[in-house]
Amino acid sequence: MAVTDEAITKIKEMLISGQLKAGDRLPPENELSDQLGLSRSSLREAVKALELIRVLDVRRGDGTYVTSLEPGLLTETMGFMVEIHQESSAAELLEVRRILEPGAAAHAAGRIDSRSVAALHKCLESVPPEASAADLASHDFTFHSLIARASGNPYLAGLLDSLTGSALRLRTWQRITEAGAAEAVLGEHAAILEALTVGDAELARSLMTVHVSSAERWLRRPAAEPPRPVASSGPATPSSSVTPALPRRAMAPTPAPEPAAPPMAEAPPAAKGPKETLKKAPGRAPKKTATLQVPPAPRLPAARQARTPAPQIARIAPDPAVYELFAMPSTPGQKAARKPRRPA
Repeated sequence: MAVTDEAITKIKEMLISGQLKAGDRLPPENELSDQLGLSRSSLREAVKALELIRVLDVRRGDGTYVTSLEPGLLTETMGFMVEIHQESSAAELLEVRRILEPGAAAHAAGRIDSRSVAALHKCLESVPPEASAADLASHDFTFHSLIARASGNPYLAGLLDSLTGSALRLRTWQRITEAGAAEAVLGEHAAILEALTVGDAELARSLMTVHVSSAERWLRRPAAEPPRPVASSGPATPSSSVTPALPRRAMAPTPAPEPAAPPMAEAPPAAKGPKETLKKAPGRAPKKTATLQVPPAPRLPAARQARTPAPQIARIAPDPAVYELFAMPSTPGQKAARKPRRPA
């Protein structure tokens, strides 16, 4: 056995035998070391260790005293252990609560007084409508602690207070608030309080068993993922968030845009002859405009062309035969083909 462990054991024997009681002042260091047969350095290490587990209270400049040794004070070391192991042993810790808390509720139903009932009602009514997960976790700790103390067993109350770490309780209520089930869980608290008020031990035991099992189920439930925003085809607004890229397998192939049709060149106008243009049919896609070339009508020989007398000549020679004498040929071919004719 190490020297420090030997010193701790001897001080514990003094407490068990009654030589030291709650609130007593220890003898000076040199006197106590001689009495226990230990070195002063070993005694100092033992006093530090007992101070950590709330057995001794070292007051600088005044001496070392024995604490109150109350169960709630001594079980604080278990709370320290729970805070360290709550991430890896959450299920085991909740299992212990599921075993102990129904029994505490059943004992409280037969021993609770009006003052404890009033404190539980005040605790339940003090929860704001829009309470956060941290506020709900604080309310939950107070509610269960009041029930454990109402059982009349301080050791059980101290043990239950230390079994659930603050981080573990907060994480449980975060799961509950994410699922929108805070009101339902608070309803379970109200039902337990009603069973305690009427003094029904078995009903209180059953309701507490269901309640702790529900908390265990919420803790085992994975955290809810934040909702994925839906991509919008409209223009982005200042308040809209960036849409995360969807997985490659969930994306539908985007059709390639059709290339724009090049502008159609209009056909050059025909040099001669009338033009006929196809008109666009209403309600249809624009088509290429086609221009039809109509050949010019053949020119008749000068002799066969009808002549309309000019107004000046018509006054002199109204007869067409006389008019031919005055009509001057315009081309050499017309001159050769035209011969003056005399009237009969």
